[in-house]
Amino acid sequence: MLTKKIIKMVRNALLSLFTCVHLTSFGQINNLNHADNYETVPYGSLGSVEKIGNGKQPMILIAGWGFDGNIFRPLTDSQQHEYTMYVVTLPGFGNTKAPPMPKNNTSYSDLYWTNGIIQALKGLIQREQMNRPILMSYFTYSNVIALRIALDYPELIDKVVILSGMARFMANYPSYEPTSLQSRIYYTEQVLAQKWFKTVSKETWDQGNFTPVGFSKDTLTAQKYWNQMSSVPIPIMVRYLLEYYCTDLSLEYEKLKVPTLVVMPQFTQEVFKEPGNAYWSTFFHHSWWGAKPANSNFHLITISDSHAMILEDQPDKLLDVINLFASGKLSPYDLKR
Repeated sequence: MLTKKIIKMVRNALLSLFTCVHLTSFGQINNLNHADNYETVPYGSLGSVEKIGNGKQPMILIAGWGFDGNIFRPLTDSQQHEYTMYVVTLPGFGNTKAPPMPKNNTSYSDLYWTNGIIQALKGLIQREQMNRPILMSYFTYSNVIALRIALDYPELIDKVVILSGMARFMANYPSYEPTSLQSRIYYTEQVLAQKWFKTVSKETWDQGNFTPVGFSKDTLTAQKYWNQMSSVPIPIMVRYLLEYYCTDLSLEYEKLKVPTLVVMPQFTQEVFKEPGNAYWSTFFHHSWWGAKPANSNFHLITISDSHAMILEDQPDKLLDVINLFASGKLSPYDLKR
């Protein structure tokens, strides 16, 4: 009986391996394109925009990596008289559709999707006749959008708030990181895209994604956010990720003219009990410690007893800091939380 079981296991393993090789060889696994039946939205669209509140100060809230605008609920539910908020879900996140993929000869460094979003947000500001809104990003990638707008169109923006973002993409092991943006772009185009992400399986993708524990101190809440992030089709996440790999805004931070509040989660020791979780600190702490000296417009604060979804773990502390910064009353003393 044992022999028969072993033979069956080996046969099934070989069948699975043959299936993967067969599908890859015939081009049926290609994460660099949408699935054949995927319905897209026009290029330059936002996923969704929800207007909430009637306060004097306009604010654009941009949900990050795989999330929809509901991650801002603790803020939008309690601050409707303070701000007029435009809650943005990026195209392809939540239940929204993504734009078409660009032509095959388009470099990821052209930032095709990223630039489409930036122009869409600029158009939103103009259509709604917003008077110098505050831009707020929440979790990684959306901070690139907010800071790119602040760098390119400072006359349109009052302030920027970065919640749990990265100053720049940093490898968990710096010795393996390409030494320049040009070399990173080459590595992204020739290695990461074609030899890894193009055919990566759903299982392997999830294993390499952010671990649930880093999202919230509450296990159920953390899993909820991880599930939402994981539900986004891989081609969408791959496109955003590869464009993110091809950016390094830290090369331009000295030109930033807009006051920018960077709110970092402290992370409890529970995060670092799991092997391989050091990247949470590398991404969300170390990157900013290296970037802050570039410009006095950066104001860094760490919220204690919190994980990446700070609005879930410490809403009162965070809202207090945001309101002080928005009103121009944030002091150096207030940066210690």
